[in-house]
Amino acid sequence: MKPRERFVTALQCGIPDRVPVYDFVGSRRLQQQFLGYVTDLYEPETQAKMATILGFDGFLVFAGGFCGIEEENHPDGSHYQDEWGVTYLKHGWPIMPQTAVPIKSRADWSNYRMPDPQAPHRGRMVRTAVQANPQELAVLVAVLGPLTMLYWYLMDPETFSTTLYEDPDLIHEMCRAYVDWAVGAAEFAVQCGPIDAFYLADDWGGSSGLLMSPKHLRQFFLKPYGEIVAAMRRLGVPVIMHNDGRIDEVLDDLVATGINGYHPVEKAAGMELAAVKRRYGDRICPIGNINNKTTMVSGTPDDVRREALECLRIAAPGGGYILATDHSLHDDIPGENILAYVDVARRYGTYPLKLPNE
Repeated sequence: MKPRERFVTALQCGIPDRVPVYDFVGSRRLQQQFLGYVTDLYEPETQAKMATILGFDGFLVFAGGFCGIEEENHPDGSHYQDEWGVTYLKHGWPIMPQTAVPIKSRADWSNYRMPDPQAPHRGRMVRTAVQANPQELAVLVAVLGPLTMLYWYLMDPETFSTTLYEDPDLIHEMCRAYVDWAVGAAEFAVQCGPIDAFYLADDWGGSSGLLMSPKHLRQFFLKPYGEIVAAMRRLGVPVIMHNDGRIDEVLDDLVATGINGYHPVEKAAGMELAAVKRRYGDRICPIGNINNKTTMVSGTPDDVRREALECLRIAAPGGGYILATDHSLHDDIPGENILAYVDVARRYGTYPLKLPNE
């Protein structure tokens, strides 16, 4: 199978030729190690090269307008504003911290105009990814979900929290507007070239539990999230939910939206791969669960291999599993530990599975 076929087969709960491997590479140190150079911006060509060298079956790019991703280079330490009116500090890579937001009141919202979801520049990263993919890796296109967009970028957490209580209708209005934007952006991404999955990123959980009550998540954000999923699916593209942290209290609801995959099944936050596979394995494809805070950082390659093998034992039988860490690849992860879990997939992930007894 070609990598994209392998990835999509697993994502749709089928049995590919072997277990696919994927991760988001958010590290210029790893770029330097494996490519010998670094990029100022998050560039699709480089991500495709990194994925090929590391042995991944897919790579991630961002639909234009993904908040926090720098689309033109700014001097280190400077402040700049994006098309949403969000102000950032140029610090870190590739996602920048925001320092000011555009919506502090209903009056601000009344005067606010969302960007054009189909502005010509918005397709640059997708078009480049399609062109820079001779190995036929799966191209994943990331779009932010409504909760993260509201509480972190359009509003700050304090404004968001008080608005939930004082003006809940405003939250509903903003969600409706953002759903329209996200659907328009998804439609435009599909026009820019064949893509293999949408990656709908919306962080609902922290390390010990949900960021807000299940009641309020269901009241305000479950329906908008599901509307975006349904629209993406109508475009003929499967949807991966990126939702890290501990989210088991609302996972039934999220699976019911029609997502195809669940990333990253964060082990460090107490998400149990075995429980996810047992409860939802015929409906969604789990992606991840190798601990990227401990095992990947301070473990040996053998430690990583053991954890990767355990993931295969739990989730790979019957297909419908993609091996990955439980979040992303960052500067603190040794390159040899990445190669270790890719090696496990290649050695032991071929179907029919023949896993070692250790």
